[in-house]
Parts: sequence; C-alpha cells; structure tokens
Amino acid sequence: MDSNSTNLATNKSNRCGISQRRSPAVSNIRTDERFHRTVSICQDGTPEATHKGAGMLSFGRIKLNEDFREKEFNSARCSLGLYRNHPLANSILANSCIREKSLKQSGSKQLNHVRGTDGWWRSMLVLEVRAIDKYFNAWCVIVFNAFIATVLHETFGISMLHDTVEQWDAVYSLVLKTSLAFLLVFRLNRNAMRFWETRTMWGNITHNTRNLVAGILNYGRHQPTYRDEAVKWASAYCVATMHFIRSEYTIPKEELAGFLSRQELDKMQDANHQPLYAATMVRYYLRKIFQVNKSTPPALAYAYATQQNNLEQLIQSLVTQTSGMERVRSTPLPIVYVSHLRTFLFAYCAFLPYIWVTEWHWLTVPLVAFTAFALLGIEGSSSECEIPFDRNRPNHLAMDGYCLVILDAVQGLVVHDANLDMQECLHEDYESTIEEGNEEEVNAVYGNYDECGDEATIEV
Repeated sequence: MDSNSTNLATNKSNRCGISQRRSPAVSNIRTDERFHRTVSICQDGTPEATHKGAGMLSFGRIKLNEDFREKEFNSARCSLGLYRNHPLANSILANSCIREKSLKQSGSKQLNHVRGTDGWWRSMLVLEVRAIDKYFNAWCVIVFNAFIATVLHETFGISMLHDTVEQWDAVYSLVLKTSLAFLLVFRLNRNAMRFWETRTMWGNITHNTRNLVAGILNYGRHQPTYRDEAVKWASAYCVATMHFIRSEYTIPKEELAGFLSRQELDKMQDANHQPLYAATMVRYYLRKIFQVNKSTPPALAYAYATQQNNLEQLIQSLVTQTSGMERVRSTPLPIVYVSHLRTFLFAYCAFLPYIWVTEWHWLTVPLVAFTAFALLGIEGSSSECEIPFDRNRPNHLAMDGYCLVILDAVQGLVVHDANLDMQECLHEDYESTIEEGNEEEVNAVYGNYDECGDEATIEV
C-alpha cells in the first residue's frame, strides 16, 4: 500500500470513528500473527443491519455470528473505538451494564416476584405478595375472638339462643352480606382503576420519551452538541420521575451512568421538582438547536418553529403524566368510605363465631379464620394497590424496569443514529475516492466494496 492509500485510509477511518491501531510506518495491515479486525457496516440502515453489520468483528478465524449477545457486542464496539467521534453513543454503550445492574438491583422486589401469568400453583403458594401485613393484626383479633366464643360455648355452655341465632343469620344474609359485598367490590374496583391508570401513565412516558429522543436525533443533526445534551436530559426524565414520585431525593449515579455527569446529577437532585428540572433542560437545549436569528431564511425559520413546537408537545405530555401520578399519590380514597367499610367488615367477622358455634363447635375457629382471611384479603389487596409507588412492595409498579426499558430504547436510538452517520460518511468517502483515486487505491482502502453486496468491509 503506498502513501496515498495510507492517507486515504487514515482520513476515512477518522471520519467514521474507527480507531487506528497500527503505527504510521506499518505498510501491511496484517501482523505476523495474522491478527486483523474487520468492521462491517450494512448499507440499508435498518435495526437488523445495526446488529448484523455495524460492528461485526472477526478476530482471525473466529467470527462473531449474528446471534452474538448484545452486551458483548456493544463492549466490542467500544473497545475498537467505533464511536470515538460520537461521544454520547460511546458513553451510553460503555456504561450500559452499570445502569442495568443498578436498576435491576433497586427494582428486584417487583422484577423478581411471582406474576399472575406464572400459573396456578406458583401464584397460589405465595405469601409475600398477598399483602398480609395490611390486615394481619385485624385478622389475629378476629381469630382470637372466635376462639373465645368457642371456649365459652364448649366449656361453659354460654351461647346465643336458637331463635336469636336464626334471626341474626337472616340479618347477616339480607343486610350485612349484601352491603359488604357492594362496599368491597367498589373499593377493589376503584383501586384497580388507580393502579391501571398509573401504569398507563408510565406507558405514555415510555413512548413519549422514545418519540422525543427520535425527533431530537433526527432534526437536531445540525447542532450535534446541543442535540446530545437534549437527548441526555430527555432520557433522565424517567429516572427523575421515578425517584420523585417515590419521595426519594437521592438518585444513584449508576442509574444514569453514561447520560449525566456527577455535577449534572447533583444539580437535578438539588431542584425542588426533579422532573420539571429535566424538562426545563430539554427545552433549553431545544431552544439552542432551533435558534432563529435575522440571518435565518424564512422557510428554515418556519421549519425550526414547527419542529420545536412538535417536540414541545411531547415534553408537555411527559409533564402531564408526572402530574397525574402526583394526583394519585396525594389523593387516596376518602377516609369516610374506608372507615365505614372497615368498621362493618370487622363487625361482621367478629360476630360470625357466635352464630356458627352452635353448629360447628370447635370447627368454628378455623372456619372463621378462613372467612376473615378471604374478606380481609380483599380489603388488603385494595389498600395495597391504592398508591402503587413503593419500591419495597412487590405488587407495586416496576418503575425501575420501566426506566430500564426506556434507557435501553434511547441507547438503541442513539447508537443506530451513530451507525447511520458512519454509513453515510463511508458512502461519501467511497464515492469521492472513486472520483479522485485509481482502482488500486480504492481496493487498498475499502476492500472489495463493489462485491460485498449488502455489506461494505473495511480492514483496519
């Protein structure tokens, strides 16, 4: 390879972000050990191409197949310096394992517990997810009361008269059972709606963040520095919302590793409303990206204003979802309803043994215990789902998992955008080399580009 070919290879590698690992004096790219690296970049720009080609490596005769695990794939990309000229993509990829480990560890209660789709036996033979602590004290009092009623009847012969028992049984059937059934169903339904409403809000945060980041990446290419800053703060919004809605004022730096620096994270933590601070920073950098001055052509100014307004709508939607979760957190079911329900539910269970003891005798205690467990469990599950934001409750929203999904999606968008930029750069350099260089130089720098079909192979 002559000096011109070496210069062409160096310029092309710098533009595409590929690190040079050889001395300038070396004229042969293959070492004595026949160690070489091949970077394949597919030209179609699809996500499949990103996985299949944008960074596929071969070390000697060992080739990384298409099913190579994404984590190791990303690590290999970073180790080769493919994203040297794309600092945000490089930073996000380098810290992806740190973020995943931190979020999975902090959200282990929700992410690792048994789910309703796991089958009958796994969902039945569990205790922690039943929220027994919500009603355990009341259940113990009711069972003890049943034991006292049974002892009084079986040992001392003290019990209600037969006619009185029949009258009370009629009252239980017509009044208390019907009223309690209505109250319990209404409470469970309302809290289930609150739970699903908050889950819908997180779904909206997920797709709004994806659309916002995709829009910033696509329409902010003319200002890459401000574009990357806007993407960073848009990605941090979900983590800020998670900790704010949990009333946690310290955000572990590992959860946003690769996105925010320690200083940026400290500034957001010091804010009174962390999600609003993140949204404000996104707006600030969007204003920088789409800045219009006197020299801006009218058509371009109109396009900037239109796109900025579209992205602003997504930011407003993010803030709306956070405000909705604040409403759910600060507005439980009215105490008059909860007090009335719990009073009559406790009274119903407390009088059961005095009615049943004449027929069931010592079996009254386990029967009352089972009945109270069933009825109090309904009320307990309703209470459990009322404000579903606690990280230590397995039934609450897996917000750490939602944030992990969002950050992974942002990582994919940023890396894919960097891949497209490198592919565009590669194509431009190839075309310019075709026009300016000879065939020998083209083959020396780009390999058999024309014969690769869907892949362009660069040996470095």
